[in-house]
Amino acid sequence: MTIQWREELSIDRGPIDQDHHTLIAIINSFETIEAGQKSAAKLAAVLAKLEQYGHAHFEREEKLQRMVGFPDAASHHQQHRILLHSLAGARAELAAVTSDEDLATFRAHMSGFLHDWLLDHIMQNDLLMKPFVRAMAPQAALIANLHAAVRAMAG
Repeated sequence: MTIQWREELSIDRGPIDQDHHTLIAIINSFETIEAGQKSAAKLAAVLAKLEQYGHAHFEREEKLQRMVGFPDAASHHQQHRILLHSLAGARAELAAVTSDEDLATFRAHMSGFLHDWLLDHIMQNDLLMKPFVRAMAPQAALIANLHAAVRAMAG
């Protein structure tokens, strides 16, 4: 089941939301990989991309939190680290899969995990940042400019 953006997921209508849209797109691409030859390699590539993008997003989000004295920053940081550790473990687990049946089981489990983790994290943790969005705005604008520069280089 793919994740659909809903207004209640919105944090800042800026770089945090842009990152969340990208994370949703990456997770949705994991779910759309069809079984068959090279599906394990494609799943591994998506997990690596999610880990890489997640790391960059978490750094940006945590930097904004520190700048405004977000009271749950330490807990938030720990949750991010746990997810990154889980993604690294999932890639190792995927590398050890030897049968199509095990691959299907892994894919179903990981798809549910990613879906639930992202939505739960946004709804239960990231939304706590909403009262701090105004204070984050000046630095968030710099992050938005970084997004534009990255897109321009990729395009």
